[in-house]
Amino acid sequence: MAVNYGKKQGSKTIVFYVAAVIILAGAAAVFFYPFGKKKKNQEVQPVGQPTAAVQQTPIKQGQIQTQPTVGLGQVVSEANNVAGPRVLALLKDAQQCVSEGKIVAARNTLNDVLNMAMEDSLRQQVKQQLQALANDWLLSKTVQFGDNLCTNYKVESGDLLSGIAAKHKVPYKFLMKINNITSEKSLRAGQIIKVVNGPFHAVAYLSSFTLDLYLQNVYVKSYKIGTGRAGKETPAGLWRAKVGGKLIKPVWTDPETGRTYKSDDPDYPLGSGWIALEGIDSRTQNISGIAIHGTKDEASIGTKSSQGCIRLYNGELTELYDMFEAGCSELRTVE
Repeated sequence: MAVNYGKKQGSKTIVFYVAAVIILAGAAAVFFYPFGKKKKNQEVQPVGQPTAAVQQTPIKQGQIQTQPTVGLGQVVSEANNVAGPRVLALLKDAQQCVSEGKIVAARNTLNDVLNMAMEDSLRQQVKQQLQALANDWLLSKTVQFGDNLCTNYKVESGDLLSGIAAKHKVPYKFLMKINNITSEKSLRAGQIIKVVNGPFHAVAYLSSFTLDLYLQNVYVKSYKIGTGRAGKETPAGLWRAKVGGKLIKPVWTDPETGRTYKSDDPDYPLGSGWIALEGIDSRTQNISGIAIHGTKDEASIGTKSSQGCIRLYNGELTELYDMFEAGCSELRTVE
């Protein structure tokens, strides 16, 4: 993880921060090891037998959410009473970086703070600060100074946005969104666009109904989710977004009732989309039918009510759909 702490505060502090970064980078590598175009009305297979969130308002389909948040100065003030000296020092460093316009340095510092021990309430505030910073470094057209996750790209003759996106392991729809491109056909040679160095990954905490989204190993935001009900629990383990498995309102047969649903059915249950998952570790490799999808029953978010899949609000599913790259993006599910 590239970390830029901005303004340094003496040689002892430098040595301490360098050591901390080495340790944290190793921990992140262990945690995230190894961490196409949309198709419509294709049938998906039924779910096979297993053969604390940042509070936010659900967003409407197609939107990218911004998160209003208290200032980092207030977080630092509250941390004076509850945080250890190392956490407090890094929070103050991040505050200084923000005041100097060093968005990437602030992001990297706060991202390191997440790996440290602290009270849960403070951790949620740090996440909110990171989510707010993502509006500047990730979701805007601007490439921030010193950012290794985003860069500018000069379009060459013959380039397709889908090809550019594939090289960077992100969906082309996401590049369209952050560059305000309305049509892939509007791309012109010589045009400068922002590209994001993917892939995105996620960790779903089943007990707290929370899904944390990362770009590589940098925290971006959290989603509230629904999970499998008793007897159909969402399996813990490591998954990858399946190639050919990202579908918009696919035909789906309920394995419990045998009923087949089509996208225009008024009680169609899968919401705005479906991201099929394939198991890639010893716990999940023989499990089929697990996916991340939307829902017609938004009251089920935050509960154990699915047949094993992970549910999101429809607008948030659309947002995640446009960031998860099939064959690259991974999801870790933990209790």
